[in-house]
Amino acid sequence: MEHVIKITRSTKTNAEGLAACIGVSRQRVQQLVQEGVLTRVDNGKYSIADNIQRFINYKTGGDGAVSYDEERALHEQTKRRMSEITLAKIERRMHDANDVELVMTDMLANLRTQLLGMPSTLSGELAGKTQEEIYVIMTKAMESKLSELVDYSPSLFDNEELEEDDNEDR
Repeated sequence: MEHVIKITRSTKTNAEGLAACIGVSRQRVQQLVQEGVLTRVDNGKYSIADNIQRFINYKTGGDGAVSYDEERALHEQTKRRMSEITLAKIERRMHDANDVELVMTDMLANLRTQLLGMPSTLSGELAGKTQEEIYVIMTKAMESKLSELVDYSPSLFDNEELEEDDNEDR
């Protein structure tokens, strides 16, 4: 024969009884009391009805706060995103913004130097040429310099190489 217990607003129990009602350990009930989720009424007794409602609010965020389960899901989601970023870096599908800035600044500064050096390099070759010949020679020279920007390699962004370049600059 089953025992049926009628629970009213005034029904009280000890920590073990409340733990059995909400499906946690007695120690967890005590932690939840310390966290302010559950409350004791008197003499170490707990109002079953009030504390079950407080526990439901805690688990579902029904009291306006983020629930434990929601917070845990957000935390797991963040850990997953961090793992995906780390994997993308390992697979060289993603690079740190600082590394990209360093590599691009280096490449563009090098290109600028080369482009600024073109007049002195080409001036002798261009002397006495027609406008069409000058155009062809300058176009080839500029395409040659610009083609270096196309030579992308993920290894350009390896931290070890960037750190070595940084150390050489110092």
